Parts: sequence; structure tokens; C-alpha cells
Amino acid sequence: MEAKTDVARETALRVLKEVNNDGKYANISLKHNLRRARLTGKDAAFVTQLVYGTLERQITIDWILNKFCSLKRANHWAVNILRMGCYQIMYMDRVPDFAVCDESVKLCKKYCNKALAGFVNGVLRNIVRNKEGITFPSKDDDPVLNLSLTYSYPEWLIKKWIDDYGIGLAEAMAMPAVSDGDYVTIRVNTNRITKDELKERLMQQGIECDDALYIKDEALRLRCAGDIEINPLYAQGLFTVQGESSMLVVRVLDPQKGELIVDACSAPGGKATHMAQLMNNEGRILAWDIHPQRVEMISFNATRLGTAIVEPQQQDAREFQPTLEGQADRVLIDAPCSGWGVIYKKPDIKNNIRREDLHELYELQRRILFTCSRYVRPGGILVYSTCTMNADENHKVIEEFLERNPNFKLDDFTHLLPEGLRTSVIAPGMIQLIPSRDGIDGFFISKLKRMM
Repeated sequence: MEAKTDVARETALRVLKEVNNDGKYANISLKHNLRRARLTGKDAAFVTQLVYGTLERQITIDWILNKFCSLKRANHWAVNILRMGCYQIMYMDRVPDFAVCDESVKLCKKYCNKALAGFVNGVLRNIVRNKEGITFPSKDDDPVLNLSLTYSYPEWLIKKWIDDYGIGLAEAMAMPAVSDGDYVTIRVNTNRITKDELKERLMQQGIECDDALYIKDEALRLRCAGDIEINPLYAQGLFTVQGESSMLVVRVLDPQKGELIVDACSAPGGKATHMAQLMNNEGRILAWDIHPQRVEMISFNATRLGTAIVEPQQQDAREFQPTLEGQADRVLIDAPCSGWGVIYKKPDIKNNIRREDLHELYELQRRILFTCSRYVRPGGILVYSTCTMNADENHKVIEEFLERNPNFKLDDFTHLLPEGLRTSVIAPGMIQLIPSRDGIDGFFISKLKRMM
């Protein structure tokens, strides 16, 4: 009779297999598998740590594993068992090494075969014996490989950051956020409830609530909130999940009552509903997405939050709409991007980055920017934002656009920023946020004004 596997580790393994080999998103797979296994409390927290910790360190873990075995053409289940085991041995001091090896063998017997179980056992015990001697090349000898292994990023990405920003800022971009990620940021729907009232009601549910770092009048950080989307206060539209960097984009756009605004890449509608909230539901917001199911997400959130002026529409932002030319008071382009600014919350991104996909992405961003800029009326505002830290998607896109469109100029928005973020401005009209430095998602925001 085979020994019973640990449910938490088995759940984590299923998630890792789905993310690494089946193309699923970590957050979606984790939520599904936790519900499937009916895990809560400490068990759910352990699974979450195993999954996100292994994904966060996976590039480094693979480098370590390849010193003791070859991962090429290996069984997918066995590779993920080895990764999860290596993570526990190298990064989780509270888990005994013998337990890691034993539980990994049990998983291998269930998902692979007994021969591979012996292989997995041998590799992990070899790592246990030699872990004190595993060291990385020094920063002086090989700065790219050192940062790559220290922070577990692809070497080519570390090299690009060094080339674009210098080694100091490159390391800051690779470093984890200054605060732990065990929280969710929400935006209070101030058209329905005050921040203090919502905070009190959430605390009555046993949820820990702290003021946000910068947008203190609208945002809260929640801990121990559980599955936030099943919270009755969420269903009542008293708040929505939204990061401070995303809220800051809307603050920089500075929407006013009665205006016509185009939100070109709107789903799931966080920024559009935020605009409507600040406009006190007076005006029009055209909220676009190319995919019908994502348009439905915008519609759901607009209805839930009571933002009647948001008009969800299926629209390809690359395709010009002649009837809108020169009509919009403000245009927001929160462009599709590589997402490098939120890797600290979504570590599966960095394990799936492909350098060869970037040029197609750059072309998409430029086309959307050029097309949607034509909707801005003379004297109107255009805001371009991304959730990445990539010069080619950020300030280089804007600089190229301005060279080709002299009727636009950068518009300084420093006065709209919280005091603590003003030093992150890279030029009047452009800011680059970095998680390890600023404590919020890594966004780029640029504001342009049409002169004629």
C-alpha cells in the first residue's frame, strides 16, 4: 500500500504543473485548486507560499538543479516535484529536509513511477548534502549572472535593464517590493460609502485594514481578506480591487465632470469606473476592449459599482473611428504590455518571457498610440500608461511619438502626485514607478497635451 501524499504539497504540485506546462495563469490555477482541495487557513497559506515561492525562484532553482541532474526531456511531473523540493530545501528553513525528500518521493510515486522516485530522492538528498557550498558568481566577476541568480530573472532581461538604466536601477527593478505582497489593495466607491465607514465594516468581518501608501482618501490595503470577490460588500459595489499605481493613472488623467473620455484598453474597467467616480457620474466614458468577454467584464463592474456613464464597447483600439476624430476631451491608453512591473505579484510572467515576442508588442503599442491620439481635441489630454519597466515600451515610445507629432507636448503633472512619488518623475510629464523603491506596482505614466 502506497503512503498517502500530503494534500497541500499535492495541490501545489498540480498548480505548478498547470502553470509551467499547461499555460494556465498562477492566480487562476491556485484559486481553482485550493477550492477543489477545500483548503483554507494555514494549509492554503502553505500551498500559496510553495507555489509563488517556487515560481518566484524558478530560474535560480533550475540553475541549481542542473548542477545535480539534467532537466532536459525529463518528465514534467518529476521536474515540478524537483523544483518544489529544491525551493523548500534552499528557501524554507522551517521545513525539515528529510520531510521534503520523503514527501517528494511520495508525490513522484503517485504521479510518475518508482524508478523516477529513486532519481528524485537522490537529487534532492544530494542538494541537502551540498547546499552550503552552492554559491553564485560575484557581482564583480559576472554582474549579469549574479543579478540573474540573486533575483531569479532571465539573464537577457537583466542585461537589457543594465544597458537601459545602469546596474543600480537594474538591481532595483529586479529586487522584490519594499513591503510583502500578502495584502490586496482596494479602491473605495466613495459615491456609495466613505472610506472610514467601509474600513469599519471590513474590520467587523475580521479583515485587517490599513491605509494605502499614497492615495489615502480612496484606497485601503486588506489582509486576511480571503476570496474577496465573494465578500457581500464587494457584491454591493462598495469597493473594487485596484492597485494604487492604477489609481494614480486616473489621478494623472484628471478627468472632469461633463467630459467625453475614451478609455482605449479598458478591461476589466477599473480605471473607467474610477474616472466615473471622480466625475460624479457626469459625462461620457467610452470603455473599449477588443474581446467580447472582456467587454462583459467592464459592463459587470460598471453595473456593480453604479457608474452609469461608462459605456462598454467592443472595439479594436488600432482601428480608427472617424466620427471621434478631435472629439475627446481626454484619452487614456493603458497599453497592452510585458507586465514586468507586476512580476513581484505574478512571478509566472518572468518564467514565460520570450524576447522574440517583444517587437510585435512594441508595434502594437505604437499603432494604438498613433490611432487614439487622433481622438484628442485641441487643448485636450492624452495619457499613456503601462504596468512594465521597459524603456522600449515606455519613454522611448513617447519620445518617438513626439518626434512624429509636434502638435503634442509633454504636460507636467508633478503637482498631481503624492509627495512621496515626486522623486520618481523621470521628466516633466513622465514617471517610472519601481516596486522595490516605491512600494507599489511598477507603472510608467506619461501625460501629453494637444496644442492644435
